[in-house]
Amino acid sequence: MLKTLPFGALRTLEAVVRLRGFSRAAEELNVTQSAVSQHVKQLEDWLGTRLLVRKGRSVDPTTAGERLAHATRESFGTLARVCDDMRDASRALPKGILVASPPGFAFLWLLPRLLRFAERYPDHPVSLSTDPQSLDTLSTEADAVISYSKAHSGASHATLLMSERMSPVCSPEISKTLRSVDDLQDNVVLLDHMDDRSTANNWDFWAQEAGLTLPKLTHTRMLGQANLVIQAAIDGHGVAMGRSPLVQDAVDKGQLVYPFPQSVASPFSYWFLCHQSALERKPVMRFLEWLQTEC
Repeated sequence: MLKTLPFGALRTLEAVVRLRGFSRAAEELNVTQSAVSQHVKQLEDWLGTRLLVRKGRSVDPTTAGERLAHATRESFGTLARVCDDMRDASRALPKGILVASPPGFAFLWLLPRLLRFAERYPDHPVSLSTDPQSLDTLSTEADAVISYSKAHSGASHATLLMSERMSPVCSPEISKTLRSVDDLQDNVVLLDHMDDRSTANNWDFWAQEAGLTLPKLTHTRMLGQANLVIQAAIDGHGVAMGRSPLVQDAVDKGQLVYPFPQSVASPFSYWFLCHQSALERKPVMRFLEWLQTEC
């Protein structure tokens, strides 16, 4: 007889380990941070061993936690592939593609380029999802996921699309008020969720890597998504942390400028994730090849 395993708690642990944090796991699973914490505690009590080490806002798995998260990822991935195979066998494979992407990348980089794919492959229409749940490679119904992360996980195939660099951006008019980094204290600094919940991809990281000391940012405005932040910067509402793939088009058009010369490599990259079986579909393979050319 099969054991009654705590599948919900196992999936929660996998998300926390993969995303390295309770906040990002809660957002992906569409639950509260408290619920994520309770799931992990119940799993630790059930197993009688510690699975996570909490260090301030960051979370690191123990050896047992890493092992269990890896096993969960592999097992759920196998189940998803079996279900996909069974569903595909019962219906004709569609010619279109469903791609999941973070909103900022979707709106600022991917959408402006999709017309070129449509013109080249009119028989392979692309649907785009920016729902956070669709980015979960264990449960997504998408054919492929564009992942913004330090390393890929949760899929049997991963292709690195591109890395990125970070440097503040603003409108040409606001740049006239920025003679040095100290002038940020007198300007509105635009923040997105990455600046709020990540210690590895924000203003502090840029300043540290660039060898600069940030003044106290006394005027900040939080916007939920990267595309909203960049649009606000274009409209002259403040200074944003620019991530090269998301701002380069606006820089090329003269809508944004880099007020400071310091540019640093981001610890995050963009990945194309899918199950190996998806690459057997010609539309998916053609989309990946096209993406690599665009990148």
